[in-house]
Amino acid sequence: MSTVPVAQRKDFWRNFDIQYHATHPGLRHMKNNMWELPHWMHWLGGVLVEHGYDDLQVVDLYTEPNAFSEPGRLAGEVVEAAARAHPADVYLFSPMTVNLYYAYAISDVVKRVHPGAVVVYGGVAATPLAHEVARHPSVDYVVVDRGERALPALLDALAGGGDVADVGNLVYRREGGATARTSRRYPDLMPADIPFPKVDLFPPGTGEDIRYLRQVYALGCPYKCTFCTIQTIGRRPEYFPLDRVIKEIRAYQKHYGDHHSIYWGDETFTLHPEYTLELLEALEQAGDIRYDCQTRLNCLTDDRILRKLKSSGCQWVEIGLETGFQESHETHKHHMKLDAVRDTLKRVRDAGLAACSFTVNGFPDQSPDDMRRSIDWVCRLLDEDLLQATYLFGLVPYPGSAMFEHPERFGMKLLHRDFRLYHEDLPPVFATEKADPDQVYEVFLEGLDLFARAMDKPPYFGDAPPPSTADEYGTFWADPHV
Repeated sequence: MSTVPVAQRKDFWRNFDIQYHATHPGLRHMKNNMWELPHWMHWLGGVLVEHGYDDLQVVDLYTEPNAFSEPGRLAGEVVEAAARAHPADVYLFSPMTVNLYYAYAISDVVKRVHPGAVVVYGGVAATPLAHEVARHPSVDYVVVDRGERALPALLDALAGGGDVADVGNLVYRREGGATARTSRRYPDLMPADIPFPKVDLFPPGTGEDIRYLRQVYALGCPYKCTFCTIQTIGRRPEYFPLDRVIKEIRAYQKHYGDHHSIYWGDETFTLHPEYTLELLEALEQAGDIRYDCQTRLNCLTDDRILRKLKSSGCQWVEIGLETGFQESHETHKHHMKLDAVRDTLKRVRDAGLAACSFTVNGFPDQSPDDMRRSIDWVCRLLDEDLLQATYLFGLVPYPGSAMFEHPERFGMKLLHRDFRLYHEDLPPVFATEKADPDQVYEVFLEGLDLFARAMDKPPYFGDAPPPSTADEYGTFWADPHV
């Protein structure tokens, strides 16, 4: 991803990171600020190995320091060298929206260097934009929705000379350039039936580049937030077997470093108390697994969960507060009642858990002054030590979200489809009757400064070493990143 240099981010991330380090004793800094491994690659790698496709490689341009010659411009010679060093029959891409332009550019190089190779796209951006992506001359096929069944079926058809029209969940170009979606729809594979991930896709040294190891307990989230793009939105969660989950954690830690804590990627980790308690009991019995999780405010009302989170190794809870306006929650994030915020956060804190909020600026039903009041509200929660830290993102109507599909329903007008600019650190790609992009972005930059100041305080939990040198915390804030 091409990172965006935002001057206000430096102090923001620096103070955020001091709060984070204080609650994560023994945390090592990231060599290349990679945050985490791309979980989908290990997942589908395991699926492919199970089906006999075991000659797999990763073309790693993420941690390549010279991948961009300048912000927004890929270094063509670096990409070509990587493609030549990794000849393959099939190349798989799963870009995020803002990466789509760069994925196309890499695909162009792949097709030029290896004309006979097949290029397949899938994932969170390619699914809602399937026909558009399939029209790109360097893309051969798009797998829509989940790919555990479709991808092996496609490879089988390509290897055996079969008809790809018989493969489900597939969009492709016909002769003449028109795109078509195959009629077959595969049912989702249940978590218990998904093959064990191919943990060793990356070399062990990659463990020096990441902040934590992502793990998943359940697939699915029953809520339908208007800005969300996860492909299991609005679906009942299905859970992985507990022994499988623990085995995955051990396998990742063995390969990439047992010092790593776990980040639970479930959007609503504490949604179902009984399932959650079963996992927390298993983690407590393990005794040496430290972890962070994310959830919703209304999923933190069970005192049993709060007690068990702490005793089972939880260090940091990320909560989607998004905005301080109840009206916005009624429209964009169902079942969130802000009158419970202070009481719930106090109970989280009293249970010994550090809380961090997700804050989003730019909701279309808010004026710039409304946005400022929302930021001030989060600052007060930080000042009162009810929150230890907060993220701040600019609102982006990503493809796949209700906001992108029907912006008019929310009083939004999309200004363009240049997906390079669909970035949470850039001015909005939409306008509303209440605010234009420049006004929204001005509040965003103000918010970064205000949050940086609010987080510039002694940690409520743990101790932070004096920031005398960058090595105390790594170089997390030294460069722009996402």
